[in-house]
Parts: sequence; structure tokens; C-alpha cells
Amino acid sequence: MQIINKIKNQKSLVESFFSLSILNLLNVFLPLVTLPYILRIVGVANYGVYAFVYVFIQYLLIITSYGFNFSATKQIAQNRDNKDQLNIIYNSVIACRLLLLLGGVILFGALSPLLLNTENKRFMFIMGLGIVLGDTFNPVWLFQGMEKMRYMTIVNVLSKTVFTILIFLLIRKADDFPYIILINSCGFLIAGLISTIITKTQFGIKFFPPQWDDIKFQFKDGFALFGSTVGTNLYSNANIFILNFFVSGTAVGLYAAAEKIIKGLQTLTSPVTQALFPHIGNDFHGQTTRYKLYKIKKISKLLILILIIPNLMIFFGAHLLVKLFCGNGYEESALLLKIMSPVLIIGTLNYVLGVIGLVNLNQQKVFFHGVLIAGLASVLFLVFTVPYLGVKAASLGVPLSELVLFAIFIIKFIKINKEIDE
Repeated sequence: MQIINKIKNQKSLVESFFSLSILNLLNVFLPLVTLPYILRIVGVANYGVYAFVYVFIQYLLIITSYGFNFSATKQIAQNRDNKDQLNIIYNSVIACRLLLLLGGVILFGALSPLLLNTENKRFMFIMGLGIVLGDTFNPVWLFQGMEKMRYMTIVNVLSKTVFTILIFLLIRKADDFPYIILINSCGFLIAGLISTIITKTQFGIKFFPPQWDDIKFQFKDGFALFGSTVGTNLYSNANIFILNFFVSGTAVGLYAAAEKIIKGLQTLTSPVTQALFPHIGNDFHGQTTRYKLYKIKKISKLLILILIIPNLMIFFGAHLLVKLFCGNGYEESALLLKIMSPVLIIGTLNYVLGVIGLVNLNQQKVFFHGVLIAGLASVLFLVFTVPYLGVKAASLGVPLSELVLFAIFIIKFIKINKEIDE
């Protein structure tokens, strides 16, 4: 029986890896098709405005996502054979997300006249709310916890294909740039609808109003991980937001183009890390801390060896990548991409140490504190340096914040290792 279970676990891991690989190749390929077209049609300044509003929407997504992508994934992975518990987890998490959506819309609606200082930006924010609603009903945490990532791949392939087609059909002149975010909303809403159907038909989830105690449990369980998500986004999404107040829309557009490329390339590593999270969580169940540390160390060393060459290729091939993704006229983005290139290795290691490691070691608070410190350090660095260095400061802030986080995680693991030896 143990051998059969081991074979099933390995099969699930391989399936998750290949499903996520297909998805992330799509995430790299589609921007390769759409980004040069969008930049050519709407122009770099208008793209900078779109990027700013999209970041504003991303902060609303942070609120509605809470810490569920980690906490609920872990719960699902540990209860995947308990149908009643799966129903409770699913419905209580969806209820939490709807409550957070309602509160987030009220809060951001109140702030929008201050932060979105033009009619165009406020109009784009309203059109972008479909992104948040669609994401609320897309239970990535369920698919990931069940190690059935093929469903997430199917959903995203369909929604992203719709987005790509609509971009070429509807974005035909510079004044059409506000509708890019509406097209984003269409893709997310389709993803949410299809995901809900899959949840019912493939997993047999029954929809019902959850108990208030179950809702409170989900909020409590995900709180520390929510804090870590806020911290992560302080240094992953705040750059464009802060730049908007110090530099021109053209400069924001140049930075946004480089950031989109590095984030797209980072997704190539996520099939491994995302597939490992629920798999390692299940493997760690009942194991000693020494065994867990050994596995984390082994995974980290392997990923460093794998990523060294791709990281060097990004650094030395930055000009080619920018020309390939953005077209002509974005040469300044190449230097920004070079500066950000180390995050491919450091960011991946931080995911392994923080999410796969500390979260599965029940050290969520350490993970939360580390990410929050790194996020605040990044924001402070930007506020003090952007007025002098411009967009280069934002590019420098990305690897620097990852290095701060890496140092915090390493110190914690050294401490855990010493406690075992004593």
C-alpha cells in the first residue's frame, strides 16, 4: 500500500509539473505576441497609465486573496480524501473572499479620487473590477492542494486565449488603451466561471452557506500568510505605484515593460516550486524536522545549479529580450532588465525557503515578518532614491529586497538547525 501511495504521489507531482509548465510557457509566449502590439498601438506613455491602474487593481487582489493561496492549499492537501471537509474549506474560503471583495471595493472606491487623479484612471479602475470578481471564483488553492493543476492550466489557456484575441480585435488605436483592462476583466471572469463549473463537476463540491465559525477559522489561519502576501507585494508591485508620483508616464512605461519581461521569465521556474508546495506539505506530514531541513537544502542546491545559466543568459541577452518582447524604441528597458535579472535565482530560492520551507514547518509568522521587513525596506529605498535615480532605483530595489528576505530566511534556518543539534 505504501508503494502504491508513493507511485500516486510521484504521478501527481509529475502531472502538476507538466501542467504548470504548459501554463507558464503560455504566460511567456502570449506577452511575446501581445506586448509589442500593445506598445506599438497605444504608446509607452499610455501603457504606463494602464500599468499604474493595473497595479491598483493588484492591491485589491491582494486583499481578496488574503493568505488563502497558501493556507487553503495546505488544508486541501491534508484533507484531500475527506469530502465533507473539502466542501467546508471551499465554501468558507469563497465566503471569506466575497466579504473581502465587498470591503475592498468600498475602501478602494473611497481612495480612488485621491490616488486615481484623472477621469480616465477612475474609469479604468471600474472596468478592472471584473479581474477581482473573476479571481475570487477561481480556486487555484483547490487545484493546487488536490495536485490537479491540469484544471488550472485548462482554465488559464482558455481565458488567456480570449484575452489575446480581443486585444487584436479591439485595441486598434492609441485612444483604445483604457479598454485593455476591460479585456483583462473578460479573461478573469471567464476563468472564474469555468473554474466554478470544474469545481462542481470534477471535484463534486457542493455549494452552501458556510458556518460563521468556519469563516472565522479561515481568516485566522490565513492571517500571517496574508501579511506575508502584503509584504511580498510591497516590493513586487509597489514600484510602478511609487514611480507614478516621481517620474513621467513614459519612464513608468519603460520600467513596466522591463518588469513584465522579468516576471514573465520568473514564471518559467514556478512549475517546479508550485508543484512542490502541496507535494512537500504532504511528504512532510509526520516527518522529523531534520528530514524536512535536509529536503529543503537538497531542493535549494538543485535549483541554484539549474538557474545559473538561464540567469546569465538574461543578463547578457537583455537587449535581445527587450527587442523581442517590446520591439524598437525600448532600448532603455534593457539596462533595467539587467539590473533586475538576479531575482530569477534569489526569488526562486526565497519561495523554496519561505513557502515550501517555513510554511510547511509551521513557521508562518517568521515568513510573514521576513517578507514584511523586505517589503518595507524596498518601499523606503524607493522613496529615498527614486527622486535621484529615477526608474533605475525601482530596478535596483527588486533584487535588493529579495536579498534582504533571503538573509532573513537563512538566519532562521541556521537557528532551527542549531536547535536540532543541541
